[in-house]
Amino acid sequence: MRRSASIAIACAAGAAAILPAASPASAATPAFGLTVPLLAPMILGQQGWVSTLWGAAGDVCNVKLTASGPGVTVNYPTNTKTYSSLSKGDTLAAGSLDYAAFNISVTTNTLVSLTPITLNYSYTEKTAGATTCTGTARTGSSTATLPVILVTGDAVTQKTSTVTVPKKTPVWSQLVFQARKAGVDDLKITVTGGPAGLGVSYPADRAYTQLNDAAGLPVGADDYASVKFDATNVAAGTYTLTVKQTYGTTTDTNPLTLVVV
Repeated sequence: MRRSASIAIACAAGAAAILPAASPASAATPAFGLTVPLLAPMILGQQGWVSTLWGAAGDVCNVKLTASGPGVTVNYPTNTKTYSSLSKGDTLAAGSLDYAAFNISVTTNTLVSLTPITLNYSYTEKTAGATTCTGTARTGSSTATLPVILVTGDAVTQKTSTVTVPKKTPVWSQLVFQARKAGVDDLKITVTGGPAGLGVSYPADRAYTQLNDAAGLPVGADDYASVKFDATNVAAGTYTLTVKQTYGTTTDTNPLTLVVV
């Protein structure tokens, strides 16, 4: 399960200042609410876990949350199925913070935009001194912003730029790739070039290597492909190889620096 919480984590340090703080002069202040209304950005066609940060001004329990928005599909954790709750359970003590995650899919025809995500929630505001989940049932709704962005350039990004291998023995190396656009299916990878005497081979004696998890690569996801380098007949030094990625009717090439030690 992948969760995109970078923005929420970055904002957590200041979240206490915007907790729904109860006071005698503001009896209507909710005991539970969203503290960071900006979500981690997603790429067109991406699917992934997105975290939302919540705070409590009073003790709450039985917290349930749902999400919806234009151009997105929302799924929930397998243990709750139709809603999300908090990461540490369905309760939150006064003055505390916790996360709730939603699995969001951005359709490929969604306009690049700041997409409003409606977060509906229900909870029980616990009676003072209660040791069980008893009190007043509450509901609420908040709106968070999901930045949906379009990435230009190649559909596949090669994240590994340098591989270091020993001269004394052949080794397997992992090349990491990320999909930035939809349609990266049946990805096949080869490595060519370099000095005379360099041996390059792939799993199962194939003429190419593929990704570890699956032949396709979802938008925004990372995966690696294994390549075996045999530098026993190569002098120590730095060499430039070419990595070719083929998927569908598209072929991309990228350089790879090989360091033999």
